[in-house]
Amino acid sequence: MGTNVYRQQPAPAELYEQILDFLHRYENHRQTEPSRLRAMIRNEETGSRVGNLTVVNAIQCIGRHEPINGTTIAEKIGLSRAGVTKIGTRLVREGLVKRERMRHNRKEIYYRLTPAGRDVFETHRLLHEHEEERFRTFLGAYSGEQLAFVGEFLRHAGAEFERQHPIAEMEHAR
Repeated sequence: MGTNVYRQQPAPAELYEQILDFLHRYENHRQTEPSRLRAMIRNEETGSRVGNLTVVNAIQCIGRHEPINGTTIAEKIGLSRAGVTKIGTRLVREGLVKRERMRHNRKEIYYRLTPAGRDVFETHRLLHEHEEERFRTFLGAYSGEQLAFVGEFLRHAGAEFERQHPIAEMEHAR
C-alpha cells in the first residue's frame, strides 16, 4: 500500500468515526467466532454445544491451564466466580469438561477437558492460527514504519481506555 493513501490528513472527528466503525466491525467479527468454530468441528453433536464467546474462552482457559480451579478461571477470563460455576455446570452437562478433586486438596474443584472438549479446544486453536495467518498477510502490505506507528497508536489508545471512566466523567461534568 503506497503512501499516497495518506495524502490528506483526516479530521479528528472523521478519525473518531473510523475507529468506531472499526470497533463495531471487529465486534461483529468476534461474535461470529462460535459459528465459525462450529463449522470447523466435524462432529455436529459436539459443534452444537459451542454457544458463545464466553463458553469458548472458558474452554480455552481450561485447556491451557488444566487442571484449573474456578477462581483462577474467573481471574483469567474476567468473570465472576458464580459465572464460572454456571458455565462449568453447562460444560459438564454437555460433556466438554469434567470436574474433579485433587488428592492434595479434596475441598476445591478443578476442571479438565474431556476428549470432546479437547476437540473444541484444538479446533479453536486452529481457527486462531488461520485468523493470525490472514492478519499477517494483511499486515504485509504495510511498511515497518507504518506498523510501528499503528502499534504505538494502539498502545496509547489502550492506555487511554484504561485511564478513562466515561460515566464518571459525564456525571462530573453535570
